[in-house]
Amino acid sequence: MMKMYKNFKQTDANALSEKQREIKHKVGVSYINDENGNDWYELQKTFQPETFKVVFEPEKNIVVALSKDASALFPLNCSIVELESLPDEAKTNAEWVFDGNQVLPRTYTHAEQRQQITRKKNKLMDKATRVIAPLQDAVDLDMATEAEKAALLAWKKYRVLLNRVNISTAPDIDWPIPPDYDA
Repeated sequence: MMKMYKNFKQTDANALSEKQREIKHKVGVSYINDENGNDWYELQKTFQPETFKVVFEPEKNIVVALSKDASALFPLNCSIVELESLPDEAKTNAEWVFDGNQVLPRTYTHAEQRQQITRKKNKLMDKATRVIAPLQDAVDLDMATEAEKAALLAWKKYRVLLNRVNISTAPDIDWPIPPDYDA
């Protein structure tokens, strides 16, 4: 039987017992409760040691933590489910979701794919600009070797091609290949 506890929130300070308040004050412990008022520390005792505990954010069901040890998790602003098994590749890299029954690879919306591609394009443009800058300085100061001049031209061509990448064709992007030279 799959256990699931949803929507953990910070426990209201007025709802804490005297003992909990004392522990919170001494140790700095945070208390959280699920939507039914169940205390997270008490719920941990209900999980089986050999199962997987999966913490997922409630809006898109994105997996944010996985562990067999419930005490290693803290599902604040999330939900948690106990599962018998997981895909071997499952990770907490925002590329997995809990679909209500199992953990599956995440399917990205077109807008999310465009955001990912835009981030990748910006990262590649930044790298190209970092490589180009000292090469351009060497050329401007008439200090460049023939290899540096050739590298500068290659990196500038690459940056132009990269700038022309059309993100609207996501996810089918034909990325230009960066030059071998890396300053």
